Amino acid sequence: MAPTSLLLLSSLVQPSQAFAPQDGVFIGQEPTRLLTTHAAHQHRLRGTEGWRSFTEGEGEGWMVRFDERTGTAHRAWGPGIDLGDISNPDAVERSMRSFMKRNSLLIGIAPTDLHLRNAGYIPRTDTWYVQFDRTENGIPVIGGGVTARIRHGKLILLGVDTYPQASGVGTAPEIQSARAIQSAIANGPAANAPHTERSTSLALLPEEGAFGLGFRLVWEVRSRTSEPVGKWVSHVDAFTGELVNVYNEIRFFEGQISGTHDERTVDGNETTSVLPGARVHDGNQAVYTDASGFYTYEGDSTSLTTDFIGDSIRVYNEQGSDGEEDFESGTDFTWNENQHSFNMSELDSYVFLHQVKSWGETWAPDVRMVTDDLLSYVNIESSCNAYYDGNVNFYRESNQCNATARIADVNYHEWGHGFHYYSLEAGTWDGALSEGLADAVSFFLTGDSVVAPYFMKNGSGIRDASPDRVYPDDWTNEVHSDGLIFAGAVWDLWDILEDEMDEDAAYETVVNLFVNAIKAGPTVPDSYDEFIAADDDDGDLSNGTPNQCAIMEAFERHGLGPMGSEGLLQLNHTPLENQSANTVLNVRAEVTDLGSSCSDSTIDEGLVHYSTDLGKTWQDRPLNLTTSSNAISELTGQLPDFESGTIVHYYLEGISSDGSSSLSPKGGTINPHSFYVGSLVELYCENFEDADGGGYTHELVSGSNDEGADDWQWGTPAGQAGDPSQAHSGQKVWANDLGWDNYNGEYQNEKHNRLISTPIDVSEANGKQLILQFRRWLTVEDGYYDEARVHIDGEEVWTNHASNSDIGDEHHLDETWALQTNAILDEDGDGEITISWELESDQGLSLGGWNVDDVCVYTISSAPEPEPEPEPEPEPNSDTGLVGDNTDWGIEASGGACGCASSSQTPAGGAAALLFGLAFAFRRRRDA
Repeated sequence: MAPTSLLLLSSLVQPSQAFAPQDGVFIGQEPTRLLTTHAAHQHRLRGTEGWRSFTEGEGEGWMVRFDERTGTAHRAWGPGIDLGDISNPDAVERSMRSFMKRNSLLIGIAPTDLHLRNAGYIPRTDTWYVQFDRTENGIPVIGGGVTARIRHGKLILLGVDTYPQASGVGTAPEIQSARAIQSAIANGPAANAPHTERSTSLALLPEEGAFGLGFRLVWEVRSRTSEPVGKWVSHVDAFTGELVNVYNEIRFFEGQISGTHDERTVDGNETTSVLPGARVHDGNQAVYTDASGFYTYEGDSTSLTTDFIGDSIRVYNEQGSDGEEDFESGTDFTWNENQHSFNMSELDSYVFLHQVKSWGETWAPDVRMVTDDLLSYVNIESSCNAYYDGNVNFYRESNQCNATARIADVNYHEWGHGFHYYSLEAGTWDGALSEGLADAVSFFLTGDSVVAPYFMKNGSGIRDASPDRVYPDDWTNEVHSDGLIFAGAVWDLWDILEDEMDEDAAYETVVNLFVNAIKAGPTVPDSYDEFIAADDDDGDLSNGTPNQCAIMEAFERHGLGPMGSEGLLQLNHTPLENQSANTVLNVRAEVTDLGSSCSDSTIDEGLVHYSTDLGKTWQDRPLNLTTSSNAISELTGQLPDFESGTIVHYYLEGISSDGSSSLSPKGGTINPHSFYVGSLVELYCENFEDADGGGYTHELVSGSNDEGADDWQWGTPAGQAGDPSQAHSGQKVWANDLGWDNYNGEYQNEKHNRLISTPIDVSEANGKQLILQFRRWLTVEDGYYDEARVHIDGEEVWTNHASNSDIGDEHHLDETWALQTNAILDEDGDGEITISWELESDQGLSLGGWNVDDVCVYTISSAPEPEPEPEPEPEPNSDTGLVGDNTDWGIEASGGACGCASSSQTPAGGAAALLFGLAFAFRRRRDA
């Protein structure tokens, strides 16, 4: 099989990337969705029809990481799937389309809305990189499509970002492209500069906000300016003309860097290097030096001239004449600043670019950046920066910064951007990934995690790849900073491999993984998947890869593991709903272990702990490992039957072979699951889907009234700061700081906030016992410091756990939509109650706070409960938490949390699961 790559570079716009910031120049970033993962949501989505039908067929043994907002299989991997004929690009397209047709529920859209962008084949690694773009009525959906890796003849990795929700979205613009160009320029950051190279095209832009996922039809406007330096990409609303987003493909990052001299930077250390490819001429005839700097001249001239206009790298000085020097024919010549008149930036850039080009020839000789000519412009009239725009461009010296061409790291970095662009066989150009990639190219040549020492004249470096920046917590939407998340993972991988093998083998391994993974065009959060695919040696990702453990360890440190920011060992359980009395309750937990081959810890038995006296005393029953398939096993057991009127609290414990354990929920007795036993009559249920948010109000009780101090918000949670990425049912919740716009999802320090329900009519209960239930996703510091409370008519009925010491590390951390159950009374007997949720914080740690959904109030039914009918055990892969009981516990039967009936058929978005904190114990550990 030896087809050539089908990558259509001519259809791409070559990006421009800058090394460092420049004051006053706008940066921006490509439209980017922050992808968060929650074990609860991932567990629910694994039970959807599309994924189950795939894994019950040819996808048996595959694993997945879903896009929780769209429900599609963002990245899936497993045993290799034979696609049939893949002998050439046309055959690959046919085979992939056949695969997608067979698995239409997994793909989620019509095949006619997927268009092949490229199918590139790399013979050296026997890998196809395939990319289909998603369109709607012929209009591309930004970031949408299907990507595939076919290695050793088998499909091993699949990415489905098809945005089924975009189907039927309007694609007819109301404003013309000319107006869009006017809006992009007039409202953009370079409004007064002449814009050239203008072009437009329509696109659908996915947008997330407080009211869910939507799509905006935009004109994508491209233009270029020379002052300020910019290659602008603007997205203009095709209905209103509003400028929605703009970014500069020439990127700048704030910071101070200094550069030194010839050896690496401007620190006074000089070295002498041969100049390969240097031009030598007599005014008519020109020859070029070989790799060792030797030239052969056949002529009769006694004087020759040399310069920095080489055969593949050509350096031009923008602040004066280009370096040129005469010397005697047939003699050696050495450029020397003390003997010849030239600018050191010219020589340094020439030498450093040849060094990185030589690196590319060794590790990626098939990439055009290695083989094509390159122009370098040095001493550009500005300072403290450099950028790549198809050529490399370096700024002159200033009072603060050294000339950037004189720093090896900066040359390597800018070359790295071009290396990224010309490496792409699939995926997309991602600015943040490119910055991290270019920093990695630099440290591969220097062996130093600090990039560009002496960029600034004080000697400091501009970036350091060694700190453990973590996705999504440290994501800032600034490409240089965000790129360090990826660069840090690569740096750590190199370090880990050096602990496992000799230095040369470690370097060869990490660089080969690097150059092959970036061909797939990953974004930062998807980079782990491509490193694993690049490491595959047999067309099967279910049986591990040679360096899987090292890759897992390195990328997990940065939140880039196979389950994103979630751990490798998970215990997932769908909490039980309300139950009938005197019924034996089956309990099941799903154990997902993606690192079993790399860890000494595996869960092989468990316990279910339960309490019927509000957690004062606890009992337990065993859970046994009953099935095992690939990376997923099951713990199963039973709770006893309970009398009517009982409120049950429970949690699960998975016990590992090394004696350690994990809990579901993570806090165990701190935040156990709960349900009610017996028949209930619904008096009130509110799911917050109506336009007024149920009529609830909120207030700042105490604390300074700063912006966002009263942070109760109604809408869709953004998934930040430990919050969920979706409501329990429907789309809307009430929460402390949803996390959209300029908010980060965290409650503020030293604030006391309150959410207040409308008055609820409970007169029908006639003063009898009431049951309050609502769905809760709460993350709050130990109650010793921060208090989350529930009040009925101003009287406290619940508060979060508080430790008994000032260590205060026993936090309440929900990782699922929990059903909270409280027995309450209408104490004043006026026939109505008001519920309020409060959060009072101190001056320290802040977390995500309250997320509240599906609030219900019940009275206890006086009618006798019907005898429960025995139910068969459900299928092993059923997504119900209540195994063996599929009764629809309706409002008059045994009511549950809102929807407003509760049963094993969970409402959309409502299935819950937990990731529990058994630390993934790698066998390898770096020295402290």
